[in-house]
Amino acid sequence: MNFSIYDTRPLSDKEEDLRSLDAIQAILEDSIADYALENPENLFDEDQQEILRKLVFSKGIRSFWLVIAPDGNWRLINQKFPRLLLMEIHNALISD
Repeated sequence: MNFSIYDTRPLSDKEEDLRSLDAIQAILEDSIADYALENPENLFDEDQQEILRKLVFSKGIRSFWLVIAPDGNWRLINQKFPRLLLMEIHNALISD
């Protein structure tokens, strides 16, 4: 488990964020078949005081990334992210 030195919240809050992000990642790994999910990276948002996860989806030589919060909201997204992949991610998260 990696935590930011700037994250001064109680350990239980940090672990809850990570559990939520792990669950989201597992759902996406199981649901998205056309893309490989590579190199997930935890980030810390100092303004919102929460851990975020950067997810990189690749297909062939192309890769696209998004940053997702523990509540499932997207925070940042690669400008050329495929709309069909966005729909797949959205549908996977709302169906589970």
